[in-house]
Amino acid sequence: MMLGRLARWLRLYGYDTLYGVEEDGEILRIARDEERVIITRDSGLSRRAKSLGLEVILLGSNSLEGQVTELEEHGVEFGELSPASARCPKCNGPLRRASGEEVRGKVPEAVYQKYDEFYICEKCGQIYWPGRQWREMVRMAEKLKNARGG
Repeated sequence: MMLGRLARWLRLYGYDTLYGVEEDGEILRIARDEERVIITRDSGLSRRAKSLGLEVILLGSNSLEGQVTELEEHGVEFGELSPASARCPKCNGPLRRASGEEVRGKVPEAVYQKYDEFYICEKCGQIYWPGRQWREMVRMAEKLKNARGG
């Protein structure tokens, strides 16, 4: 029961979020060893986690909006989106601010000329800037906030 979109969303809000582990036993081991909270739509996995004393949030919604609302009901906070506090949505690595000179030749010239704010993932090297995609994410955050009455 895939939660990839939610995982990327949590990373954008700065939450250290693992995703892509397929085997339930491995999920349980990682949660135990790293003291992580399991977020799932799988009731069987939820039962197993609870029986082991692990913290688990069982989601019922299929939509990102519904999942975010459910997480808020469990105390997960979604403040303002900020690239400075986000994690890489692709790999979960920490982002760090980068100078224009550092990214020159690594981003399209038009992007280099237009923006003066860049971030690099310390894990995978992906470069981010507050362009169209970031503005769309901010709009989506506002839409979710308004839908929740925030």
